[in-house]
Amino acid sequence: MTGTIELDRDGRTLLIRFPYREDLVDEVRNLPGRRWDKGGKVWKVPAENAEVVLSTFMRYGFDVAPEVTGILAGTTEIAAKSEKDSADKKAKSKKSEKEGEPGSPWGVEELNTRVRDALLGAFPARVQIIGEVFDFDKNKDRKHIFFTLIEKSGAEQIAAKVDVALFERTAAKVLPELAKKDLTLQDGIEILIEARIDFYPRSGRFQLIIEDIKPEFTLGKLALSREQILEELKKKGLDQRNALLPTPMPALRIGVLTSPDSDGWNDFRKELEGAGIGFQIGLYPIRVQGEELRPTLLAGLKWFAKQRDKYDLLCILRGGGSRTDLAWFDDRDVALAVAQHPMKILCGIGHQRDQSVLDCIAHSEKTPTALAAYLVDQILAAQQELLDRSRRLREAGRISLTNARRDLTAQAANLLRLLQGRLAGEGQRLRESGARLQRGSLGLCKLRRTELLTVGRRCSSAAKTLLQREQVRMQTREARQRLLDPTRVLDRGYALVRDEKNRILTGISSIRSKQELSIELRDGRVAATAGKIQAKKKN
Repeated sequence: MTGTIELDRDGRTLLIRFPYREDLVDEVRNLPGRRWDKGGKVWKVPAENAEVVLSTFMRYGFDVAPEVTGILAGTTEIAAKSEKDSADKKAKSKKSEKEGEPGSPWGVEELNTRVRDALLGAFPARVQIIGEVFDFDKNKDRKHIFFTLIEKSGAEQIAAKVDVALFERTAAKVLPELAKKDLTLQDGIEILIEARIDFYPRSGRFQLIIEDIKPEFTLGKLALSREQILEELKKKGLDQRNALLPTPMPALRIGVLTSPDSDGWNDFRKELEGAGIGFQIGLYPIRVQGEELRPTLLAGLKWFAKQRDKYDLLCILRGGGSRTDLAWFDDRDVALAVAQHPMKILCGIGHQRDQSVLDCIAHSEKTPTALAAYLVDQILAAQQELLDRSRRLREAGRISLTNARRDLTAQAANLLRLLQGRLAGEGQRLRESGARLQRGSLGLCKLRRTELLTVGRRCSSAAKTLLQREQVRMQTREARQRLLDPTRVLDRGYALVRDEKNRILTGISSIRSKQELSIELRDGRVAATAGKIQAKKKN
């Protein structure tokens, strides 16, 4: 056990205890309203957060008190923050009754004796009474058994009740007969009794003294109730809805609804753990017998419906028991919730003779151990199927590769033969083409040589003629250049006038008064200054 979750005495606070573990401390610190009680060394969380607490710690294997699961199931109410004394309210609600005026006063003993005599006179023989057993659990280890028979109204409220006594001598005869029919007396079952009316004057107590119990009536009621529920599901098309859901493969994340204190749970868990497969199990604690079975089981089904993405399938477990023990599973609302549940549900409700409604509408195994063995076998079968497929695939691959290798070898041989034949043919064609090309090339080369010699002679003659023409043209240009040489012009008595930037001046428009000039003559230069500038008159 990793830790515990309990309800505090105040009825408003959940107490979470566990040996220090860093991961668990991180989990509890994320809970709303959590606080650490240093003195009590316990974490405290408001009871209204019970669903979050269970959702967080259920997967760690915490032991959850029945009062905590009762909060989720609606059977345990969270205490108000301020309570008033109910005794005062009851005292105010009492009313006194006015009595008629008797002829003369009676003592209490005389009154009770008269009542007993009147009852015995009115009911001299045995009477048959049908009722639901109530408050039976308090009789554990008692020789004489005292309980109550009740009759409920349509709203499941108690309409009437009567005290019942089963004395030791009668119990020694009746209870073994019930056991032969796989029945046990317990709260919630309906029975048919034969009894005597009794009124005990000393205590003023009215009760029935059981003389016999008819097991056939109870068995018939149980069977009738089961058949009525199955018929209703069939009319709604729900009788096989969950049973036909496929079982996920591999199913390793297992949700479980059962009592954590039951032998069925321990057997189921040991069977899975012994397989060494690595199942992940999430337990939601419920009651598997009595009036609390219905609300806790419905709450668990609802919780797993919200968490369906975290689990592969859901198991409902209960160890062996009598038919009356198992009759609590024959509940209409529970059957509807199972039939319409989004998860695949597997039942391991341990019994030998009868089937509950849940066994008829979901996948069923004989016992919790058998259900665990079924889950293990499913995983082993899936594993073996994978191994078989792998072996078949490997063999098919080997055969395919062998065939492909053989085909490739044959194709390569064929290709080699084709290439060799093709190369031989192409070689012959190349040799023939080469011979033809050689013969044609020799003739062509001779022809081209003659043509080149003719062209060469023509080019040589044309080049000589062109060179002679260019020589004449060059001589003419040299003579003209000599005539145009400025130095030769200066020899004839002319002069060149330059400005200060050594630019030749060709007219008076480029000369200003007093400008520094340079006059170049045949045998030297003269510096001069421009004086009067006189333009040439136009004719």
